[in-house]
Amino acid sequence: MATLSAAVRSEFKKSYAKKLRKEGKIPSVVYGKTVGNESVAVDAGAVSKLFRSEGRNAIINLDIEGKKKYTVMAHELQFDPLKGNVRHIDFLEININEEIDAVVPVVLKGAEAVETGGVVLNNQLSELTVRALPNDLPSAIEIDVSELAVGDAIRVSDLADSKKYTVLGEPEDVVVTLSYGAQEAEAPESASETANAPEAVDEDAAE
Repeated sequence: MATLSAAVRSEFKKSYAKKLRKEGKIPSVVYGKTVGNESVAVDAGAVSKLFRSEGRNAIINLDIEGKKKYTVMAHELQFDPLKGNVRHIDFLEININEEIDAVVPVVLKGAEAVETGGVVLNNQLSELTVRALPNDLPSAIEIDVSELAVGDAIRVSDLADSKKYTVLGEPEDVVVTLSYGAQEAEAPESASETANAPEAVDEDAAE
């Protein structure tokens, strides 16, 4: 379990949050059954390093100024729309013996086998929500697309069952499809329109 240090945050003005970010800190909140709701700040570099080594759904020992420690996960992240860096984190206190819902990325395997000759994969859902014990949460859900044909789709109901986690969502939700690219799809239609178009009329002759 990775340890992340946090400092108590007692000011809540936007100007203070901006100041924290300039200092390389991320304004955050930790909440749960025993912690209630507490505002903290964590080091952006430490968070980035932790996510790279442990994954987005890492189980974290959050140490608040050496006085309080909670077992948490980064339940919700807010990103800067321009820079892409994390602006705010909601840490959720967890019990490793109780199931939780978490968002995990979808990873497509075998794309190079089908994306040829103008054929493209359309990843409709890049993330899925799963329910599992914290230690059983997958780092990603891998989907093999190497056997897809143009027009095929993989839905939530098509995903293999796991003994460790359950994929949430509507069974008919489309995760990925295989289709021709825009130019390839338009070509047959253009040819059809040409074949069915009326012959050109010589306006001078008609008059």
